[in-house]
Amino acid sequence: MYTDQEILNGCKKQEPFFQEMLYKRYASKMLGVCLRYAPDREVANDIFQEGFIKVFQNLDTFKGESALGSWMYRIFMTTSINYIQRTLKHKFEVSINENLNPIEEEISENEREHWLNHVSQEEALQMVQDLPEKYRLIINMYAIDQLSHSEISLILGINETSSRSQLSRARKLLGDQLKIKLEKKFGK
Repeated sequence: MYTDQEILNGCKKQEPFFQEMLYKRYASKMLGVCLRYAPDREVANDIFQEGFIKVFQNLDTFKGESALGSWMYRIFMTTSINYIQRTLKHKFEVSINENLNPIEEEISENEREHWLNHVSQEEALQMVQDLPEKYRLIINMYAIDQLSHSEISLILGINETSSRSQLSRARKLLGDQLKIKLEKKFGK
């Protein structure tokens, strides 16, 4: 078994064997990142390919200050965000018609946690993918990639209030989806 450093050294020498090893070692995790941001598998595959191209093009910039997988994760997350931003049809800013006050949650955290035990990982991923792009992007950045609202605002070029507002709407939409899904599964 080769270490990440050995694989990295081989990739820097453009040795196909090590390039394939890097790909095989990290492909499923990086595809998972792409799937979280993309609206469907086809778009996720496009982002995935673009991400690996960037990884191979930028191997010389990896300084070893973090794990190779973490460095790659950041590249795939950024590639996903940039791809979605390029294809967004709607701006991220809150429109005049949108209220800036947080949306009231219809189900409590305890109730949500209880119901989430009845939803598979695949169903949860599909619920996130079913969100409108701007909300899917915010929920991924905040809840999964654990970026702060100030980081999100810098990356997306929006203000922090918009980030908070869109996160609240994303949570509300997910809560609504969850409620509908569970009512179909278990009845009212």
